[in-house]
Amino acid sequence: MSSARALASLAAVAALAVSLSLPAHALTLDRGADTAAVVLVAAKAGDTVTVSAKTANLRSGPSAKSKKVAGLAKGTKLQVVEVTKGGWLKVKGPQGDGYVSGKLVK
Repeated sequence: MSSARALASLAAVAALAVSLSLPAHALTLDRGADTAAVVLVAAKAGDTVTVSAKTANLRSGPSAKSKKVAGLAKGTKLQVVEVTKGGWLKVKGPQGDGYVSGKLVK
């Protein structure tokens, strides 16, 4: 995806977020080698989120390549410490501290 297209897409999603009164921290840019996508994260620091996927991995860093710290079952409650780049959440939970993809919680 060209930089111009990625920026246009980001601007369109940002405009939508503003029209829906979403906070600025709800948008993060997830850039891959050939693509760029805006990830909408509805959580913020201090929120409690629940694992909505069948399972989720708690990781040592904000990446699917980071070391797995623990497996999280559906329904596990987590305290959000920080929202990081790419839609990852730094969390505290019963299995310890780590990172979980914002796509796997609600």
